[in-house]
Amino acid sequence: MKQYLDNLKNGREVRESLASLCGLLRTSGESALSAGDAEALVVNGRKLLSAEDPKVRKNAAKLLGLIRGERFENVIPGGDAGTVLCLVDAYRAEQTRFVKSAYLEALAGRDISSQREFLMARLTELRETEVTDENRKHVNEEIAALQKLLSASEGKEKLHRFTGYDADNTILFVINPCYREMFAESLGGMRKKIVGGGVVVRTTKLSEILPNRIWREAVFRIPELLNVAKEPYEAAAQLAGDIVWNYLATRLSVTEATLRYRVDFRCRDEAAKNRFVKRISQETDRLSGGRLVNSTGDYEVTFRISETDGDSYRLGILFAGLRDKRFDYRRETVASSIHPTDAAAVIAAAKPYFSEDAQVLDPFCGAGTMIAERMQAGKIRTAFGVDTFGPAIEKARGNVKTSNVWFVHRDFFDYRQDHMFDEIITNMPFKEEGGDEIALLYRRFFRKLPEHLRQDGTLVMVSHDPKLAETSVPADMTIVRKIPMRERGEMAAYIIRFRGLA
Repeated sequence: MKQYLDNLKNGREVRESLASLCGLLRTSGESALSAGDAEALVVNGRKLLSAEDPKVRKNAAKLLGLIRGERFENVIPGGDAGTVLCLVDAYRAEQTRFVKSAYLEALAGRDISSQREFLMARLTELRETEVTDENRKHVNEEIAALQKLLSASEGKEKLHRFTGYDADNTILFVINPCYREMFAESLGGMRKKIVGGGVVVRTTKLSEILPNRIWREAVFRIPELLNVAKEPYEAAAQLAGDIVWNYLATRLSVTEATLRYRVDFRCRDEAAKNRFVKRISQETDRLSGGRLVNSTGDYEVTFRISETDGDSYRLGILFAGLRDKRFDYRRETVASSIHPTDAAAVIAAAKPYFSEDAQVLDPFCGAGTMIAERMQAGKIRTAFGVDTFGPAIEKARGNVKTSNVWFVHRDFFDYRQDHMFDEIITNMPFKEEGGDEIALLYRRFFRKLPEHLRQDGTLVMVSHDPKLAETSVPADMTIVRKIPMRERGEMAAYIIRFRGLA
């Protein structure tokens, strides 16, 4: 640190020293700075904002952006307000386009209220600037930096509510391939088509579909714009156009307001993904004239753009404000938690075998997802969840708060209860590599089962090792239904009963 400071004071290796100082501060944070070092860095950084070398000016701005906070307010000349003024003055004077965004990024998190009028005017000016192939990149970067800075200074805005439940919507419901037919059947006479990614539905009664518990995502499709160009600037012109805006506005009840969005580009090449997203986002911001603003944090709309084998990309839209409270109970999870849509699909398939007012046990309950989903399928008398992992039990208690459900921190193989259960439902423990330990657990589980499951009861068991599950079922029990959960067969659920009831 001292060496780099000496270099700045004496004009030696200035560009390299600035870059090194920025790297040090990013790694260690400003807490590593003494008050004297902070003052020296800010004083020298402000002077270097007028250096002849544009890369020195850019690095000086970056350095100033890393030094802020109340602990330096009394030692830095003019405090934070003085730094803001220096950065804005340098930004006004800057003639080299690739440097300008650095000043704006350095202003992030600071009080820019005194400069807001100027910054807004500059944003308007940029939106009206004639763009060429030569200046497009830097104009777009500056617009993006300005919009981000100005949006952050306004504070977090409230999301627009989705209001298009009765609109004529075409939606791809993304669903585990194993449950597509189950979902399609639940829709009755609605217009639908099973496709690779799930089920496409056209409906004006979206509210009737949303409560279904086995879909994972609702991806809206614009009939007039199912695909966008592969070239990012052409695709941006399509996103910024009236077709997309009118579609969004009618479903979010907006007219003149700004909508915040992000781009989710699904492709195999990570480098190409990052490049495409940056270009399309910046160009969309500019071409939309402020109607659409890229925001990776508090976005209201996701443009999902998916790679295809054709000459264009598939376009879908996800709405952050869509009403979906199906899994609000699931506040916390553990690493082994089953996905709630998987649990819901298994429970839906097993529902014909459930009894009214049942007493339910989950011997490996984790965070309580299987019990929570069983409660959605019908009334139960009581439910008990058992697990050896204490943190999971605590999370289950937080997730499922009802007076007739208890979660017990105990090993199932030591668990005792003074009554039998009508249903045992569980996601069996697993290890990625399997092995003798898991095989032994299955054998012990089935030996223990008659102590808890009534002779007319039902076992619903999710297994990550279907072959082991099937070979572990004892002679006095039988599998009455197998529910595939993965296309490649590496996960399945089973409905198992004693032979006399099969």
